[in-house]
Amino acid sequence: MRIRSRFIILLVIISVPGITQTGTDYRRNMASSQNVNSGEGSLIIHQDNRLDILVNRFEEVQKNRKGMPGYRIQIYFGSGRTARTDAYEAKANFLTKFSDFPAYVLYQSPFYKVRVGDFRSKREAHDLLIKVQRTFPNAYITPIETINLPPLE
Repeated sequence: MRIRSRFIILLVIISVPGITQTGTDYRRNMASSQNVNSGEGSLIIHQDNRLDILVNRFEEVQKNRKGMPGYRIQIYFGSGRTARTDAYEAKANFLTKFSDFPAYVLYQSPFYKVRVGDFRSKREAHDLLIKVQRTFPNAYITPIETINLPPLE
């Protein structure tokens, strides 16, 4: 929702030069118009057809995304012979204490990482970080390009 509102604001800013045009140039550049009538007056909206195409394209991209940008807490980071075993032990240890949050083991050669949670904001992640740091003192919040969407209640 936040991305969509920023996108609409951007489109409004881009369309301001079109509002300042007059006469023939204005009519030539604006391809469509809509009349909206209400009980007390009328409003005429002149809108470039390319704006509809752009909004539809943006909505399609958003529908195809499987998640959204967010944050996770990294509780383990290591490499070496025992790194894989240590990562899965850290994950199991976390899940025994915090079973309400998902845990993910990542392998980015040559490192194993364990990240937990799917948080939309840094503030949400911080609430859990305080609790997690009792068991994992080196834990920290890391931004993630795409988190799994939380279930709707």
